[in-house]
Amino acid sequence: MIGMRAHDLDYGDIEVLSEKLAQYDKRTIQFALLKSVTNVNIKDGSFSPGLARYIKNALDKNGISISVLGCYINPVNPDPEARKKEIARFKEHIKYARFLGADMIGTETGSVSPDGLYCPYNHSEENYQDFLSVARELVDYAKEMGVCVGIEAVTFFTIHSPETMKRMLDDLDSANVFVIFDPMNYLNGENYKNQREIFKKAFDLYGDRIAVVHCKDFIVGEDGNLQYVLPTEGLMDYEYLAELINEHKPHIPLLLEEVKEKDVERITQKIKKVFGR
Repeated sequence: MIGMRAHDLDYGDIEVLSEKLAQYDKRTIQFALLKSVTNVNIKDGSFSPGLARYIKNALDKNGISISVLGCYINPVNPDPEARKKEIARFKEHIKYARFLGADMIGTETGSVSPDGLYCPYNHSEENYQDFLSVARELVDYAKEMGVCVGIEAVTFFTIHSPETMKRMLDDLDSANVFVIFDPMNYLNGENYKNQREIFKKAFDLYGDRIAVVHCKDFIVGEDGNLQYVLPTEGLMDYEYLAELINEHKPHIPLLLEEVKEKDVERITQKIKKVFGR
């Protein structure tokens, strides 16, 4: 169950993409429609059960499942019209997720900053409550349609820590909500040395709700901020992550992130080694 983000392979034709994923033995994926399928005119309102089945049939030919249907919106977008459009797009993904056979629809929790990055208000109580109202609307619709929503924390977004993720899960109180666990997203230039404590807290608080794990890595730049590097080639404590995951979540999908075609085989072998898969 070592998969990847489909769009990291840079093939826009779903038939070709499916063959390439199989070539690298990637049988489960995070699938962002607009990034992964470019040979079909997919836009707001254009989706249908027929289009979903066409995509699913292409993936089924090679035994590929969708762990996460990626629809990463900004639920707290300060522009009301833009927010409305993003919510509608997420609901469209919810509507057709079952036709694609997706385990869940995934999103992060957004920023009120125009550039989509950090501002202090992101971590305010007011912004949390604003996000929660949108999340309830989306989760209620997902429940109605019989599908699940995956929420991913990011240190500079609304849900930014194990504690805020746990609070959100308790407030939503829905069996239709899972956690997309991206360990690097809980870290920043100030706390990365405490990563074991942070990861253990996440598993202690809601390990039963974690449904998929993102695999990426980091180094610390000259400015003190974290910079992406390929999984297992930075400062991420993958040995400790493997202990936690193998003990608490055996066979959970591990999705490579930011890994391009030239590195897929090498990084997959390193992940297999550290996780004993």
